[in-house]
Amino acid sequence: MGAQASSAVALPEGVLPAALDALPFGIVLIDQDEQVMYANRPARRLAADDLRIGESVQWASIKQPSIDEPTGGSAAGPNAPRASEISAVTFSGALVGMVRPMRMLVDGLDDAVLIVLSPLPDSEGRGRDPEQLLQEVEAVSQVGSWSWDVEADVVTLSDELFRLHGLLPQSMPATAATVARQYHPEDRAAQFELVDHCRRTGQPFENTHRIVRPDGTVRWRQARGQAVMEDGRAVRIYGTVEDITERVDRERALRHSLDDSRRLAAENESLRHEIESQLSEVRESRLRIVQAGYEARRRLERDLHDGAQQRLTTLGLILRSAQAQLPDGASPALEQALRDALVELQAGLSELRGMARGLHPAILSDEGLLPALESLVARSPLPAQLSADPVGRLPGPIETTAYLVVSEALTNAGRHAAASNAHVTVEHRHELLSVMVSDDGAGGARVEGGNGLRLLSDRVAALDGRLHIDSPLGGGTRLRAELPCA
Repeated sequence: MGAQASSAVALPEGVLPAALDALPFGIVLIDQDEQVMYANRPARRLAADDLRIGESVQWASIKQPSIDEPTGGSAAGPNAPRASEISAVTFSGALVGMVRPMRMLVDGLDDAVLIVLSPLPDSEGRGRDPEQLLQEVEAVSQVGSWSWDVEADVVTLSDELFRLHGLLPQSMPATAATVARQYHPEDRAAQFELVDHCRRTGQPFENTHRIVRPDGTVRWRQARGQAVMEDGRAVRIYGTVEDITERVDRERALRHSLDDSRRLAAENESLRHEIESQLSEVRESRLRIVQAGYEARRRLERDLHDGAQQRLTTLGLILRSAQAQLPDGASPALEQALRDALVELQAGLSELRGMARGLHPAILSDEGLLPALESLVARSPLPAQLSADPVGRLPGPIETTAYLVVSEALTNAGRHAAASNAHVTVEHRHELLSVMVSDDGAGGARVEGGNGLRLLSDRVAALDGRLHIDSPLGGGTRLRAELPCA
């Protein structure tokens, strides 16, 4: 007779799950997408009862000295752990802890991998009490945590949160009433409404509020919280609290500084407008003064020419007529007196004409700047040359000021600097008239050194121009006036 075929013995229902739950290590079965298909009781305990069927497995491996890898197939997924590693395992974000995983393929379970999780002792995993680690982290970061069991109405505060409240850790029972007393009276209602809204809707919250410590000091805190929902209702709300008083103080100081800066900027802008307005008024006033001086010079020159000069000319004609009508044998003394009178009259008339030209030469009004400068250079006691660009007619104050600059410079060069030669240069480019007088005199001229140059500088400045003087001792003088003539 042939050998009798062996038959599989069917286990009673529930025996296999009970046997797996009795194992001292965790058993997790995952599919090719690394989602949990099955987990025994030790595995769920390692996951703090947060492990759910269909949740994802994530691994954060910590390298350890290599050991022989057990026999078996490769785990599904590119980030599945190696057997020679220690891993921190999470299921959908819930921390399992430090474990040594071992994976294997099981016949009959297509595309599935069996993961064996062995919890590590502290000496092997270098681990410590998670509660102690959490307290240390909170103390260093000055962030406290809290939890509210909604159904039991039990509030739990961490040691650091007690310290943030200005209390000794666990020095008093944590209840809703004790927590409420800590809130600033102006923030209390809003804070309770925020937490109650989270309880009713499950929506997380984040806000900033104040508390009042037992010693009366007010501190600013930033709180975050979220709810754990079951069947549409909140069973637990937990969160963190951070003391941000120093940050709030810095931000408040920064805001005050910014407000002060804005106010100062506004005041500066107002002051700038006021100064610009005053400067504009000063410029207009100076221009009016220059224009008035220009017109006064022209009137005085015209009055001298048409009045005193004409009268003296007429007087000269009368004296010459009288001289011609003297009879033969007239008194020699009378003849000499008439001759002397005519000489003095001619000298006075010449001085009067020179004075009139100094005030405002008629040629300047009649023919323009260049003819007036040519006449000035030709009459100058100091030998001088003129080089000039073509210049048409310019505004009267510009022509008069340029003429006075050249006249004053030639006078100073011959009278005070003992110069032997001078050169006058006139340029008219880009709506700017430049007049320069250079000499080979003793130098040392300064605007501050005499009233003439000071008045000349003021007159140039009144037309928004600039007067430059380069006059080193023994090196001659170069006087340059730049006048805008747009």
